[in-house]
Amino acid sequence: MGCLYLIAALISPRLLLAGLWVFTDYVRPGAFASWLWPLIGLIFMPCMTLALVWGGNTEFGPLQIGAAVIGGLIDLGTGSESERRRRRQGRAA
Repeated sequence: MGCLYLIAALISPRLLLAGLWVFTDYVRPGAFASWLWPLIGLIFMPCMTLALVWGGNTEFGPLQIGAAVIGGLIDLGTGSESERRRRRQGRAA
């Protein structure tokens, strides 16, 4: 079952995070005290939010910190790639 979550996270982290939030109690208890932070994470940085959810529900240590940093870098990288592509299309037109 864990492999299915990993595959879903790689394909669509927003879909996995929304599914975990709606259908399970995994997002709220250990990770966040309010519903506002997961919602902001769902919109802006879903990979990092998934890593923080995982870290909040396990013993938070160096592995979880590394996962959060890598998730943040993935989120920033995907956003910058789409911005670069948009700018290239603007110059070509």
